[in-house]
Amino acid sequence: PRDTATSALPSYIEEIERAAIQHALQENRYNKTRTAAALGITFRALRYKLKKLGID
Repeated sequence: PRDTATSALPSYIEEIERAAIQHALQENRYNKTRTAAALGITFRALRYKLKKLGID
């Protein structure tokens, strides 16, 4: 059987990722190019994460 902490990890990581992206978007006035640079990811990766997390 899977440990509950282990099975909860993906959703916990998703929550943290969502909060970090939303904060970075606000800090960069919703400029996605600057937001991606601030997060240290590519613009394409940011677009993927926005869609995956239902942000935008």
